[in-house]
Amino acid sequence: GGGSITKEELGELMDTLGIDASPEEVDLMIREIDQDGNGTIDFEEFVAVMSRKVNATYSAQQVKQAFKVFEGSAPPGYVKAEALTRALCTYGVEKLTLDQATDLVAQLETD
Repeated sequence: GGGSITKEELGELMDTLGIDASPEEVDLMIREIDQDGNGTIDFEEFVAVMSRKVNATYSAQQVKQAFKVFEGSAPPGYVKAEALTRALCTYGVEKLTLDQATDLVAQLETD
């Protein structure tokens, strides 16, 4: 992966998260997020949309800074699988079990 997500990968992610989205809904999401019109969502586009969707009071810079907390010793723009698994088990309203987090992370594309 080159730091972007395709329409197919977004659909798979939605399925993995238990979100029922029709192909038309996935297309609509891609059109909303894909600001440069290349058919994929890159990290900058994802950050811009998440900063609007997650909480309108978060700036794109704040979302990037939060991402960097999990980046740790990984190359810029990447997160180590172990750090993501730990975060999924530790943070959020619905914390995942270690097995759930491991299964979810195993489905992600690794570089």
